[in-house]
Amino acid sequence: MTNQITTGASAIAGAPRSRRLGELVFVGVIIVFSVIALVMTGFIREPVGSSNVLGARVVPYAVTGLMLLSSLGAFVAVLRGDVGAPDEGEDIDTEARTSWKIVILLALAFASLMIVIPIAGWPAAVVVLFTGASLALGASTWWKALLLGLGLGVLTQLVFGSLLGLSLPPFGTILPGLFEGMGVFGG
Repeated sequence: MTNQITTGASAIAGAPRSRRLGELVFVGVIIVFSVIALVMTGFIREPVGSSNVLGARVVPYAVTGLMLLSSLGAFVAVLRGDVGAPDEGEDIDTEARTSWKIVILLALAFASLMIVIPIAGWPAAVVVLFTGASLALGASTWWKALLLGLGLGVLTQLVFGSLLGLSLPPFGTILPGLFEGMGVFGG
């Protein structure tokens, strides 16, 4: 069995119009995000009188500039007919339709972070996110997902919040003083 990747005019003739259009839309979205990121990088404030040779804008400009250049190159390549090979593999069902129920449940699990972090803090938000995502993706038992989420929430809070000093709110507004005096979780 040989895998041939066709490019150029033969790929355009063999690729369905919707696939090419989908690739153009995807690359177009990346181009738009790159331009927005480049514009927003200009709004990064640098301290007045900073003696750094490289300011806070150098890395964002470099990364978004490279992202813009590569996405423009991909856009031109797709226009010229260089489309990706269709998915093939033993674990891919090309006839399966998108399960919008799972997509919506995953989106809600991620969106829950906006509500749970300010109210209950980072560890609780990770529990909700991990449990919700696990159940949406077919976890067999809810309590195992809950315990794993709790472990991940506490571990990330300890490593990133306490040891590395990142600003992860440990408790939110529900129980702000529970562990406050113990020094646990950066309190």
